Amino acid sequence: MKRWISTWSIGPNAELAHFQKIKEAGFAGVEIWCEHKRALVYLEYARQCGLEIGMHLPFHDLNFATPDITVWNHTEKVLIEWMKKLREYEGVHATLHGGYAWASEERDEAIEKVKKRLTAMAAIAAELGVELLLENLIADRLNYSHHIASHFSEWKSLLDEANVKACLDVGHLLVMKENIEDVIAKLGGLLAAVHYSDNDGASDLHLLPDGKNSAVNGVLETLQQMNFKGPIVYELNPYRYSLQDILHYVSEEKIAICLKNRKV
Repeated sequence: MKRWISTWSIGPNAELAHFQKIKEAGFAGVEIWCEHKRALVYLEYARQCGLEIGMHLPFHDLNFATPDITVWNHTEKVLIEWMKKLREYEGVHATLHGGYAWASEERDEAIEKVKKRLTAMAAIAAELGVELLLENLIADRLNYSHHIASHFSEWKSLLDEANVKACLDVGHLLVMKENIEDVIAKLGGLLAAVHYSDNDGASDLHLLPDGKNSAVNGVLETLQQMNFKGPIVYELNPYRYSLQDILHYVSEEKIAICLKNRKV
């Protein structure tokens, strides 16, 4: 079980010293948040510090489900460029959002588009030596649009049919009202990475788990018991926590898990 940290968690203005602290704290790698203006600089910092590297591909203005061919052509080009850059830095995985239908009525049509595009993109990624991961998302509560994939059955179907692995966002899953342990079991060998954070079950707050009252209690132990080899990426709110807050939390967490294992 490897701990990584998302560079979203450390904000857009980190320096080499911050990456050195991440390494010293025992993190094995970082997931580069490609939408940061200094994402390329962060790639270099990560390499200098000997950290493993993954990517969260950009998504805010790149809708993977768009019906607009001009937008799609640009989206495809940008995503492929980032995956090529990932390989330059010997990175392993690239996490993708499935996009959204412009209107909820277009859900089925949009899912078919995503399935075809995802299959093709996964093939391109494989040629580059990159493992493409599809992340579970949170549904639009107003039902104006449809986020792909925001239901477990929809997500699992896309994973199976497009031949891609899963990035399980635990916080998103809490809002989806799914049982975490059940989903981990159903994913089985499809699970390649985990985005780790806590919330109130209603909003995607990216909180540090708060111990006894945490909705994600037991997740790390479950992953450890199944001998999960992929990265557990701490994806935490940079507007609420400093890097020092996160590093202190993780050091305490390691001690708690170690003591628990000794009792067993």
